[in-house]
Amino acid sequence: MSTFFDGPEFHGMAAGGSISHNPGMGDRMMRELAPFLKAEGVDIDDPNADFTEAEFHAAMEKAQEEYNRRLFTPVGAHRGLALGKLRSFSVAFAEGDIRTAEAVVASLPSGPQDFSPSVAQVTGAAMGLVDEWFTDDVHGPKLGGVMAPKWSAKKSRAVARDILALAHKGRVVDSLDRLITSNSGRPVLEGAMLAVAAAVARLTKRNKVSEQEVVDELMPLDGYPEPVAGTYGSTDRVFQDVQDGPAAEQDLPEWLGGSSAEASAQANAKAGTPQGVDERMDEVEKTVYEMPLYQRFRDWLAETYYDVDEDSEVFDIAHLLFCIAVSSRADIDEPEGIDDLLDVLESFAVDGQEEAEKADGESPSTVIFLDSLEALDNYLRFRMDTDENPERWNAARARAEAASMRTDPLPSALMAAVEANALSEEQLAAPMPNNRLVEGVGGILDWIGDSRPLTGTGRVKRADIAEAAGKFGIKAVGVASNARYEDGVNYARSADEVPVLEAMWAVMQSAEITEITGTKVRPGSAADEWKKGEVSADTALPVIGAFIYERLLDVINLVPGKDYGAPAITIAQRLIEILTPDSAPERPELDIDGVRSERLATLLADELQELTELGLLTADGDTLSVEPVYKRIVAGAALMLLSGPRS
Repeated sequence: MSTFFDGPEFHGMAAGGSISHNPGMGDRMMRELAPFLKAEGVDIDDPNADFTEAEFHAAMEKAQEEYNRRLFTPVGAHRGLALGKLRSFSVAFAEGDIRTAEAVVASLPSGPQDFSPSVAQVTGAAMGLVDEWFTDDVHGPKLGGVMAPKWSAKKSRAVARDILALAHKGRVVDSLDRLITSNSGRPVLEGAMLAVAAAVARLTKRNKVSEQEVVDELMPLDGYPEPVAGTYGSTDRVFQDVQDGPAAEQDLPEWLGGSSAEASAQANAKAGTPQGVDERMDEVEKTVYEMPLYQRFRDWLAETYYDVDEDSEVFDIAHLLFCIAVSSRADIDEPEGIDDLLDVLESFAVDGQEEAEKADGESPSTVIFLDSLEALDNYLRFRMDTDENPERWNAARARAEAASMRTDPLPSALMAAVEANALSEEQLAAPMPNNRLVEGVGGILDWIGDSRPLTGTGRVKRADIAEAAGKFGIKAVGVASNARYEDGVNYARSADEVPVLEAMWAVMQSAEITEITGTKVRPGSAADEWKKGEVSADTALPVIGAFIYERLLDVINLVPGKDYGAPAITIAQRLIEILTPDSAPERPELDIDGVRSERLATLLADELQELTELGLLTADGDTLSVEPVYKRIVAGAALMLLSGPRS
């Protein structure tokens, strides 16, 4: 029978390099793709088919996507087999039996067999499960801040991080093609299985039950038919590029007691050159001391911390950081190497969490992690101070700050809330629901017109306070003296005594909605979009989020004393309790006296009431909640508070 591949059009495409035709596997693949191509209007079995090269490639892309979806969606007996593999992997991992977990991965064939699921089927089943669990009303709140567990292959662990972030949005399965294209098969398989294992471990701890009870609840095997011999033939290969061995490099340096100790010992034994931990440590330290980069960093530290001696902790932790970098072969002379170093440091954080569950008190691994992050912050500031292109280190410093937050319960929970409440592109493009702040911005722009005179300090004039504040639904009157709040009216001597107006005035300038020149205000470069009447959520939410941050920061500034941390943590803790009441971390013990604590409680209660009146929070009796559209920016504002006082 003549097919499209026998015709002159196909050979013309092939001659031009547009299509590569492999007569063996290619024909089998094309036969499998044929029904999907036909569904897209391209019938490769019809010699009289009329389609262009562009139409063929467009159809091929969609057909391949649908084909992949089928490969990654096990059904019937093979779904039960895939769940069985995930159950075995998760239980072994939770029990610390990494060899058994690795054996489960190694047992998976590239194509489905009668009594074994394929790599693709287990990958797809795992992705579907984490999407389901992380967005579930019962399990989802308990999975906030789940970290990717340690694994020998760094790339697989990085994929697990990516999957866990996507899971909070229920977008793992939707990201299948991107994950496969960016990482190839083996890392995606292991990353998906690690994400499942991490969720099982977290729910085991939160629900105070055994690993077996969790997998029985989440991955039941009842109802799946028994596999039947002869279902799959030996030539049914559905997934390639997955049988690579585990990565040789390990996460943690041997001489620091990391997970690579056994592997390193085995490697040395095979090479016939056994090497003790002390010898390895001596070599690493010798390398560090001879590094010009290390010496320049120490010189910078000596100039920056001029009041400390050479035996100070700041130099000790710098030495520790460089030893870890050398031992793990992380090239921190370039910004890209910081990612490798952070991957190693995060392994210490995971160890610390595991150790903390077994014993009270701070674990050595946690101490190493925290000290190393402090040293890394110094190192990144050193690079930004001395590098010819300091801005290239900005992203690395942001990633280091995020790493520290992922391992602290409060920031970790807030980051999970940010990730879990991302809006879709359609939601971001939709008009923002009406609220007083959005309406107020439009009202202020109408009030400004082409320009409006201000005070010498760039604020609304006293005579204009009532009208400007009214745009945001605030009752205020400008007075020369006797400022007070009476009968719901704010009698203010200047605009900075009207909190909502003052905060929005600053935010509108930073968002370039308005600009101030001399003693006049006029519309800024972003004003046109706000003047249209319907502002998209993508445009409005950052402005509203900045307003929330400004108001919360004002609460901290009004608390007596110079300590920033305790008030910031108190506010962030209260917000996460409002955002995720069922999974908020325990309240930390803070060093804050009774007078300051009482003042903070009063100010925060007043501010939460104000945010409720503005429609950003919802009150049901004494219980506060956040509308879904605002959850991400409320969590983001709390994270900004925890990042430290504004410069």
